[in-house]
Amino acid sequence: MASANFQTTKNTRVLIGTEVTLGTAAVADCAAVAIPVTDYSFGEIGAGGQTLDVAPLRAGIGGQNLSDDMVKAKRHDRMYEVSLTFHCTDLAVKRVTKNLFEDGAAGGIASLLGSMPTTSHYKHGVSNVHPVSIIIENAGHAGNATDMVFFGAMCTNLSFSGSIDGDGGVVMCTATFVTGYLPTATTNLTYTVATAISAQQTVFNMHDLTAKTLNSQDLTLYGFELSISREVNRISFDSSSNFAPSGYSIGGYDVSGTLTSKRDDLSLAASVEGHAPVALDLDTGVYQILAPTCIIDTTSISFDEDGWKQSIPFKCAYTGATSSTIVSFAGTASDS
Repeated sequence: MASANFQTTKNTRVLIGTEVTLGTAAVADCAAVAIPVTDYSFGEIGAGGQTLDVAPLRAGIGGQNLSDDMVKAKRHDRMYEVSLTFHCTDLAVKRVTKNLFEDGAAGGIASLLGSMPTTSHYKHGVSNVHPVSIIIENAGHAGNATDMVFFGAMCTNLSFSGSIDGDGGVVMCTATFVTGYLPTATTNLTYTVATAISAQQTVFNMHDLTAKTLNSQDLTLYGFELSISREVNRISFDSSSNFAPSGYSIGGYDVSGTLTSKRDDLSLAASVEGHAPVALDLDTGVYQILAPTCIIDTTSISFDEDGWKQSIPFKCAYTGATSSTIVSFAGTASDS
């Protein structure tokens, strides 16, 4: 008889739960943050997320084909990925930045500094509050009341994308997490949710921008993209425990972005030739993205009938002491 179980996106909720020990999923009273997702995706865990490794075929007469000894499941290096796309709210972004660069007090300024990452490696079984569990309620294979839990998760990328031409002007974020641990799909817990969706009603919106400057030039801005990424590499494996990793090593950060503005004398002045740094400031009075040291890459033109536009790509760096800021995100103390 066929199974009556199923899952739908409309019957799920996405939480980020704080862990206590790397390798142990967040518990029910983890004070999770509900993320205002509009979309999400993750890899299937059927067959343990394995890939097959196949030996080369033998040459010559008398048995060129594969035997089952020549086809093995490769699990020692697997990394599971989950991606969340969500409305840009202070509480949601700060929960991600706490994992991404260990800074993110609600209502404060989350700053990526030249000295980061503060923690360059994480060890299995050792207490640490930075790894998280990505919990997708009702997403288990048995459907309602079983959850997908991606524990020991680390963020590899957080991107911001805003446009006055779509999404109501709301700035959208996408956070990508990876984990070397086999996700679970049978959890049935009632999580303590410290931050609900209802507490995140004030969103970052392009139409609210009061400052949109690059090199102190007030651009007519159509849209922007900003991406913060880093490497997360798994270390070794334990074949007796679902090939769990011994830990992770963390790489440095790459921060880059693109502005799309009206092509005019101000956009030209903002696009500084050479490698002299310029400051980017996007500010609504509630939300702010600030990158004080941007270096401009090759600009381009879009020959649109509603007026030519200029794309200004840039790379963010720090200047002077490593305590200097590469990029920062500020939001309201209360989203509601």
